[in-house]
Amino acid sequence: MSDVQDPDSPCPPEIGQPETGVSSEDLLRIVRGDDPNRPPIWNGLPRMTTPPDTPTKPMSENGQLFEFLFPYPIHIFDSTDWPPLRIAQDGTEIFLLKPISTPVTATEQLAVGNESPDLFCSNVRAVVLKTFQGFPATHDRVFEIVRHALQWMRVLSRQFWIGTGAAGVAAASRGSAFNVDGAFVTQMNYALYGSTVLVRALPLRFWEPLGHCVASGAPVPVSESIYCDALASFASGDSVRCLVELGVAVEIELTKLLDEIAAVSPDANGAAKYHREKRDLTFKQRLLTATAWLHATNPKQFVIPDMPADWAEQLLSLYKFRSTAAHEGRAVITDSETGPRPLAAGDLQSFIFSTEVLYRWASAQRLKFRLPAPAASVDRSSQIIAILGDPLDRRGLVIGTSESSNAIEGDPSASTLPSPYES
Repeated sequence: MSDVQDPDSPCPPEIGQPETGVSSEDLLRIVRGDDPNRPPIWNGLPRMTTPPDTPTKPMSENGQLFEFLFPYPIHIFDSTDWPPLRIAQDGTEIFLLKPISTPVTATEQLAVGNESPDLFCSNVRAVVLKTFQGFPATHDRVFEIVRHALQWMRVLSRQFWIGTGAAGVAAASRGSAFNVDGAFVTQMNYALYGSTVLVRALPLRFWEPLGHCVASGAPVPVSESIYCDALASFASGDSVRCLVELGVAVEIELTKLLDEIAAVSPDANGAAKYHREKRDLTFKQRLLTATAWLHATNPKQFVIPDMPADWAEQLLSLYKFRSTAAHEGRAVITDSETGPRPLAAGDLQSFIFSTEVLYRWASAQRLKFRLPAPAASVDRSSQIIAILGDPLDRRGLVIGTSESSNAIEGDPSASTLPSPYES
């Protein structure tokens, strides 16, 4: 196979896939911009720095230290030292250190105002001692373990932005508002937080269970991963996508739980009835009828203080919205009895908190039927503190500073920016 891209090929090769024909030398040509056949689809230029001639010694032990930098925050407000997690997975053993997260400031002057965007960097370190199995390890192998840990951090802490980019409690936008009146100029800085979900920091009591999940290779619950995607969709203002993801998350969680309960005593009357009729059951029948067949706790009688008592009914409404959103791309319920009902302000917030109660109820059922559940001791339902704004009205929390003013001496028309009216 040739390492040179065929200029007549209808599709550009994917970078990083050797079998597609792009070598590291080709990649550097693309980055420099001197490749006449560079792919037309491009996410931006990769960046690589060379190490210093004399690197510093990062630890006293013999072994390897891998440092991974991520462009998003991992909120941990506990400043005390946490014990490193010793994780052995698939023949590779590491110490996973407590993540360090800090805001960073852009050094380039990109704006007229003096506000800078909310940017973060999180540092996750892994140590492979010389005495550990799998030594010496490769950075990509260690990253597989680190990424697994990050996925568990996301679902346990509900910090839905982990793995997706700079977000968290970051402002949706920051900026400066100027008012020019001849030689007189005023400036006010502002931050718009839009619709977002306020989430608690990752606590120490989650740390050890998280390590057990990674060490055992326990897969991240698909339902909770998609639920975090729904939180991200809410924060981005996409109500239709949020409905679809919330609906998929609760359906997966409920179906998986019923299957697990039915497998405990497959010959029992309720389990046999569930298996016979499973494919024809509606979401409502699974939540309220099949649970009774299997002797699970009645969802309508499961109540958590300060959480929606009508969470089961809320989920039934959510699933109706989910069906229309998935099939028609609209946030509306089509009901033959009540007629069309559009999504109202506050509905998404109710659906999110009701989904949290579903997870608590499901956890209680797994405990009741002695079913295995990764990180069962971790109650993550209280991680969400509050929800700001609503994608429907496009409003959110806006914070503004006081105004500063200045009288510019000299030519009042002087400006560092070209006039938008100049050709």
